[in-house]
Amino acid sequence: MNQDFPNDETGELLRLMREQGDDLSVPRDIDFFLIFDLKDQAIAFANQADLGPEFRVETARYEKTDKWQACLTVHMAPVYAELVMLEKQVARLGRDFGGQSDGWGCAAAA
Repeated sequence: MNQDFPNDETGELLRLMREQGDDLSVPRDIDFFLIFDLKDQAIAFANQADLGPEFRVETARYEKTDKWQACLTVHMAPVYAELVMLEKQVARLGRDFGGQSDGWGCAAAA
């Protein structure tokens, strides 16, 4: 598959994954991250945001800070257009609860 990706953060990550031999057609768990100032905001987001049944949501303290993170996991192939759309949707929902987007990530296909 010799598709090129747009020149942005998501495109760059997908290009790197492909160069490292990842088969981007294989579905896997993809995590979308949001950062919140308060634990209550992260929990409210996890409990109230309308994400759909395909998402799992977990909250935890964010890496040695007093902030909190929500991690939304969905099982899908890393398709550029879908990743960009979901990242925007997650960011918009997160803002409703005082959060900000912190990107996405996933493991290589096994």
